[in-house]
Amino acid sequence: MKQQVTGLVFLLVLLVQVQWPALAQSAQIGYVDGRRLENDTRRAYDIAETLRKEFSSREAEVRGMEAKVKGLQAQLPGVPAGRERELKEREFQTQMQRLDQMGRAFVDDLERRKAEERRKYSVDVTAIVNKIAEAQKLDLVVQEAVFAGKSVDITEQVIKALGGPAPKPAGK
Repeated sequence: MKQQVTGLVFLLVLLVQVQWPALAQSAQIGYVDGRRLENDTRRAYDIAETLRKEFSSREAEVRGMEAKVKGLQAQLPGVPAGRERELKEREFQTQMQRLDQMGRAFVDDLERRKAEERRKYSVDVTAIVNKIAEAQKLDLVVQEAVFAGKSVDITEQVIKALGGPAPKPAGK
């Protein structure tokens, strides 16, 4: 039984080796640089800006609360022991808990929105890649490769379809 399985595997490997060059010659392959699509497109830039604007007021609110908590913490050493110190410590602990909750809620909401936008963007990118692949009669489009020559790279076409490259930062 073991010899039959070994023989079958050997035969399968031999068939793949014999047929692979013929398959590889007839296949039209394309490549997209996923990292560039995530970072260097106008659409990705616009999404990041939208999220930054959407969450900027909450971020400022969290930073304000953080400053308040640091101020309370700085006051604690100067408060003499007794009832007043106990009240200040309790206020500090309460504000610290509120800051933690506010910070966690902010991060959770931001990550949820980023994931939503990534899903939408991914659907759009996939549709564009499919359209380009069909127009160029590509059999396969890969996103990760050890090497991809310019002749198979369709990244620029996808970037153009996504609204072009991201704007350059002002200071560069």
